[in-house]
This record gives sequence, structure tokens and C-alpha cells, in this order.
Amino acid sequence: MEQAHVVIPDITDLVEQHRVDEEIYTPDGTLLMKPYEVIAENPLIMNRKKWRLFTNYTAVASYLDEDRWIVKLNTSGQLVEIRDNDLVRMLNYIKTQHPGATVEEVVNWELARVVEDTGDFKDDDEMGAYAMNLYLGLAYAIKYGLLILVKD
Repeated sequence: MEQAHVVIPDITDLVEQHRVDEEIYTPDGTLLMKPYEVIAENPLIMNRKKWRLFTNYTAVASYLDEDRWIVKLNTSGQLVEIRDNDLVRMLNYIKTQHPGATVEEVVNWELARVVEDTGDFKDDDEMGAYAMNLYLGLAYAIKYGLLILVKD
């Protein structure tokens, strides 16, 4: 079994356990999110229609029965373990279907996929909370170098 250096846990677990970082930055120091501040004012959300995402990893191993995936960063060779199914789907979408997708395109794609699989959200609050988890997942993927953020 590969030993990962960084673990991205299930984002829902992070939220429920109040363990989300106060601030999330890109590797170059750009602020992405302050999850406990006004959500609409977070740079990743404010720039969701302009900022584009590209992958920076190679898949190493998947343990579907454990909901764990191991990837290797192309730039550093560091191993990262991902334990969030939604994030894995979004990363795969960017890598295989839409390299250079905007943040909004990725989140909207995942929201549409969930509605197709499970039916409509019960209300806007449920959809908003789920979308927030998706943005957080993308922010962590950028923070740890799985995604390269290109600011237009």
C-alpha cells in the first residue's frame, strides 16, 4: 500500500467536526477561501466564472471499498490521499472531460450529476450547503497542489 504524505479527508466530515481551515490559500499565497466569513465574498466564489482549473497529478492507486484514492503530484512527486468521493469525481471531470474548466463549470457539473443520480435537492439551503462542500473540496485540492489555478 502506498503511504501518502498529505491526506484530504471527506469534506463533509471536516465541516461536521468544525475542522475546516480558517483560511485556505494557493501554494503561491493567493487567498481562496475564508469559510467562516461571508461565503459570497470568498475569492474562489467571487472569481468562479473566471478562474480555470488544470490537474497536476497522476493516479497511483484506488481503494474503492475504503473510499480512498492515492495520487502523485506531477510537480513534486508527493503522494496525496483523497477520501472525498465528490472531490475525486470533480478531479476526474477536470482531468478527462474538461481541462481548463472554470470553477463554476466544475461545481455546476457535479451539482447536475448529483441531481441526475439522486433527484432534486429538497430546497435551496440543501443545495447551497452541498455546493459549499464542493467549493471547499476544490480549495483543498488547489491548496495541496492537485489542481493548478489559472487566474484570467
